[in-house]
Amino acid sequence: MNKNILVVGASGLVGSQIFKNLKKDNNCLVLLGRKRLSSENNTEQIISDFDNLENLENNFQIDEVYVAIGHKLNLSELIYIKKINRDDFVRVDLKYIKKVAEFAKRFGAKSIGLISAIGANANSINTYLKVKGKIEEEIKLMNFEKIVIARPSHLLGKRPKDETQVIVKLFEKITNFFGFIMIGPLQKFKNVEASKVAKAIIAKMNSSEKGLHILDFKNFRNF
Repeated sequence: MNKNILVVGASGLVGSQIFKNLKKDNNCLVLLGRKRLSSENNTEQIISDFDNLENLENNFQIDEVYVAIGHKLNLSELIYIKKINRDDFVRVDLKYIKKVAEFAKRFGAKSIGLISAIGANANSINTYLKVKGKIEEEIKLMNFEKIVIARPSHLLGKRPKDETQVIVKLFEKITNFFGFIMIGPLQKFKNVEASKVAKAIIAKMNSSEKGLHILDFKNFRNF
């Protein structure tokens, strides 16, 4: 059965893969983002800076929403975000995502798929993981019938309109090598292709299971 689906972050690494796979099933899609995707003129698009989503009107009934947005960080900021940059990070990864979820629910969404991060924990001393954990908790309180949270480690893939930095390429080579010895509880920290994360979260959203579902590497690896 075709669904009415809102995709937020379709220009990003995972979001673009989610959008690509959803299109294959002839779903009715609406994209929400800050810029129009010029290559998708045949798809309905809502352009917003996310600050005033509560004032947006929409005549599109939403069945489910996928949220794949986040403030762009460099590798070092995954460990420590300078105080001067924290407000921008919190605004996008907490406030905007919450606004998106509320917007989708206002127009009928029963299910939400969220791209989070491995180690997300609202009580973490790490700013990145703490904010990721906080937005997960906020989403859980919204009473969606189904919540699917994907927690990947470092994402592999060609980033749209973005040249991967040399340091990132080096990081990936090193961590891909050490990934071979990450077994058992350590495997969830393995690098994972964005395409696999997208397919895994879509598969779970398409299942008949309701409630909360947390996905990590063991759920991604077979896609």
